[in-house]
Amino acid sequence: MKVIAEGIIEEFARQKNSLFLWMPVFFGVGIGIYFGLKFEPPMTLSIGAFIASIIPAIMLWKAQERSDFFKIGFFASLAVALIIAGFLTAQVRAHNAYTPMLTKKIKTVGLTGTIDRIEKLEGNNGSRITFKNLEIERITPEKTPKKIRLKVRKDEGLIVGTRIKLLAGLNPASGPITPGAFDFQRMSYFKGIGAVGFSCTQPEILEMPTEKGFQLALKNLRKKIIDKIATHTEVPSQSVVTALMTGERSAISDEDRDAMRASGLAHLLAISGMHVGMVAGILFFFSRLLLAFSPRLALNYPIKKYAALFALMGAIFYTLIVGATIPTQRALMMTGLVLIAIMVDRTAFSLRLVALSAFVILIISPESLVSVSFQMSYAAVVALICFYDYIRPFWVALHRKSNMLRRGLLYMAGVLLTTIIAGGATGLFSLYHFQNYAVWGILSNMVAVPIMAFIIMPTAVLSYLLMPFGLEGLILPITEWGVTWVLASAHWTANLDGALLLVPTWPHWIFIGMTVSSLFFILWQGRWRFAGLGIFVIFFGLALFSRQPDIQVTGSSDLVVIRDVQGDLLFSNGRKERYAAENMLRRNGQTKSDKKSFPKQGAKNNTPLSCDTYGCRGVIKDMKVAISYDNQSWREDCNWADIVIAKNPVPYKKCKASTVIDFFDLWREGGHALWLSDKKTPPKI
Repeated sequence: MKVIAEGIIEEFARQKNSLFLWMPVFFGVGIGIYFGLKFEPPMTLSIGAFIASIIPAIMLWKAQERSDFFKIGFFASLAVALIIAGFLTAQVRAHNAYTPMLTKKIKTVGLTGTIDRIEKLEGNNGSRITFKNLEIERITPEKTPKKIRLKVRKDEGLIVGTRIKLLAGLNPASGPITPGAFDFQRMSYFKGIGAVGFSCTQPEILEMPTEKGFQLALKNLRKKIIDKIATHTEVPSQSVVTALMTGERSAISDEDRDAMRASGLAHLLAISGMHVGMVAGILFFFSRLLLAFSPRLALNYPIKKYAALFALMGAIFYTLIVGATIPTQRALMMTGLVLIAIMVDRTAFSLRLVALSAFVILIISPESLVSVSFQMSYAAVVALICFYDYIRPFWVALHRKSNMLRRGLLYMAGVLLTTIIAGGATGLFSLYHFQNYAVWGILSNMVAVPIMAFIIMPTAVLSYLLMPFGLEGLILPITEWGVTWVLASAHWTANLDGALLLVPTWPHWIFIGMTVSSLFFILWQGRWRFAGLGIFVIFFGLALFSRQPDIQVTGSSDLVVIRDVQGDLLFSNGRKERYAAENMLRRNGQTKSDKKSFPKQGAKNNTPLSCDTYGCRGVIKDMKVAISYDNQSWREDCNWADIVIAKNPVPYKKCKASTVIDFFDLWREGGHALWLSDKKTPPKI
């Protein structure tokens, strides 16, 4: 027993140097717990718990030098304090971000607002415009959202800051289509967007921009850059060039998006560390080269530091112009710290930079923890840093002994290894969030990444510098040419057999288990780390055999989905809820072509249902299921079925069914999913 205790103490003692790396992890656990709750706890309770948690941490911090036992106690108390701090931070952020949310559809309403953002849509489909400072008919000021987002077809002459008036149709931001799916409503809430919709009339300009400020100037500058790109490039490359130089991806066609995703090149469209790093690297290298042409400057001044400062300013400008998303903020922080380290003659420790940037982002924007961009960008960066730290001595030795040809081969090998490691690290998140993985991503990245590094980004940076002089037309066609080749490689790879691996979705707890075990394997110092690898394998095995829901109902009650005996999905409506249907198919590991509908009359093709104009009935896993479309048919269904799903309100006291899902259940709680076992066991909801 003593040997075991000493072993445990020894393992924990080894974590002293990696304690900082664990801080954003525990902080993130607290944030995750908050977003996982189905109720809102009192703020005073969270504050009290945080104060109570830091007291033992402070006491044990002073006592930890006395013995290893107190050191373990300090680690444990600090972990608890960080978890509660993360919980409290997320709660404070949720309260501060409050905006009234539209709760029901409004067909037509007059509104007045100021344009806050303009996103051009593909082709001639207008723009998606975000409005602020709103006045909406029949909605009191205290119930008016901070912002709304509308699709506007006639957008000529509209610029950021313009005050306009129009008629619009408004809809509430939609929640998850099924439990565990992407929550657009939560994302909209933290962006301050309380409603979405479309314009019914051409906007009437009431007042041109009068307000001044940095943000307005930045948005107008972004629009000018978009207009210049449109002048010198052509579709379809134009939309990708615009995305890379301004962060506006709304104009990219669905075909190009699907091809980039299926070929493993979607990361090129999401502005992240690679883009910011390239911009900073290009500016650093060329500014230092230009300064070195002057012997006086090179011999008497620290031109390396000047180049680092210039690169930092360029990276900040690029981050601002592309919208400062979470991956871009993380990349700027890491790149900025490296450049600052050059300026102060220090060496930056990369993994600590990742932990610091994650900590800062989670404090500022805790909701980013549940975003795909945050998870995938940090997964790729952490995996790459750990891998290259491990092979650094071998890699440096190879590079030192290489000639120009071998260095070129090493670069290509580096691209291949980077693709494999980053693709493997982000593959877990791609499988969980998107239910697919790009099998041939290595091929497309071998072509696209060098083009990106040596043609697209250098010419894009040069275009920025030439735009004030009106000379961008000399360079942008080269950028367009590079993008054309990237798109060609994406479409070619996407059309290969088996380009996209499709899998059914996993439960939350399995994904969390794989993520935590991966972090344990990476961050833990000592022999215990391999336990994390073993636990990951166990959870991955569980993911392969996880059960999918047998019945799903969207929150609007317009779509009911049943799993048939073959595991395929049957949809109650082939026209309504098209977006929800496509997402449910994807979450089931299927494509649009696999879509099947409820039978119209009687059971057929081995479907478990029999339908008529009043609804459907069927026996699924020994459970009698009734789907009621009519306001009166539920009465008969309640006397027959074990499970009743009704589009209309159902009085529970008058229904004999063991499980009832009606209009009010869906309105209050959103989409439902049921896992059936047998008649003796109630369905899991």
